[in-house]
Amino acid sequence: MRWPSNLLSIDLSRNRLHNIPNQVFSLSMLTCLDVSRNALQGIPPEIKHLHSLEKLFALSNHLRLRQLPLDDLSSLRHLRLLDLRYNRKLKRSALETIRGAFVSKRIQPEILCTIPTHERDTKATLSACDRDATLLQSQLEPLSTPQLRKRLQRTFGISPNDEADRAHDRDYIMTTLLECYRKHGPREVRQERGTLVSAERRAALLAELEAIHWPRTTRERPKIRAEYYMILQKPGSGKVDSVRTKKETAKLMKYKQLFDLAVDTLVEVDPAFAHRFTALAVTKNFVGSPHIDTLNVGPFYGISLGEFSGGGKIAVECSPLLIAEVDTKGRLAKVDGRFPHWVTPYVGDRYSLIYYVTSGVVEPQSTAIFAPPSGVNQSWIPPPTFVP
Repeated sequence: MRWPSNLLSIDLSRNRLHNIPNQVFSLSMLTCLDVSRNALQGIPPEIKHLHSLEKLFALSNHLRLRQLPLDDLSSLRHLRLLDLRYNRKLKRSALETIRGAFVSKRIQPEILCTIPTHERDTKATLSACDRDATLLQSQLEPLSTPQLRKRLQRTFGISPNDEADRAHDRDYIMTTLLECYRKHGPREVRQERGTLVSAERRAALLAELEAIHWPRTTRERPKIRAEYYMILQKPGSGKVDSVRTKKETAKLMKYKQLFDLAVDTLVEVDPAFAHRFTALAVTKNFVGSPHIDTLNVGPFYGISLGEFSGGGKIAVECSPLLIAEVDTKGRLAKVDGRFPHWVTPYVGDRYSLIYYVTSGVVEPQSTAIFAPPSGVNQSWIPPPTFVP
């Protein structure tokens, strides 16, 4: 794929990149580059070719000071913002070194870097498991600060002044956005249902889930709030003969009856996805936890089972002003977890199975929910295409 040479802005965030594509550095007119939330360890010296660059967002990567070409970065005469927050290897001393590289420049950019843990506002360190999913702010927290700024502009027509001190301050952006939502009123909620699984399948799955001897370890996804959370890797999804793969295979064999039954259930609804998925998350009493599945390369399928009531639906953001609440009780539904999503409040014991994909071809984000299989509901209307 070739990009137009006159591109002014490009967003490569959340693509699991280990390197910035070389063709980026031929875009001499580029003014904004977002490579946030990837797996970058450094920025190549070719960055110096982006003579028009004004904003570089590289937050939430694995950047190291020694792999930052400070001379080349400081040669960018139009650079106004360098966002390096949430890179664990870049601490206050690194920030001082980076700022020192720009000290002799006529116009110095705003440089954002990680604040040491002991100086941070504790609100900023909350994980998904700590968030009250009924609150709008909790539902927005999984979004990055650039995404929140974009929403302010595109949805509410407010463009923060880049020259202002708080233009990139997350607390300020969030407060402004919440006020916009308050004036607008509650977001629309759309009710959806997955495809009903046969009574025999539901009963067999629930019996297996209730009989599980859960691993005697800490939950396998500690930032999610659940009584139990276990991941079963699909055979062939890991490196052959590696120690990790051997452990995952032994674990899978322990729960093979449940895994095979789960796969057979999915085959009845979407055989192609049953072939493609790479892992199965098995949970008991998953609660709230607004989050984004950053490692997924496409949508997931989910089903919930058990004696629970009052909710327990998968809520997912379809657009800034639209939420879908998807009923998965005894039903398989396809949802894109790369959009903010959570579980609505419920009472009772709720088990869930989530089939997801973390390797292979990346499926571009389009809509957060998907049409049921052909013939199930011909009147289904898709939500608007939307990328946060």
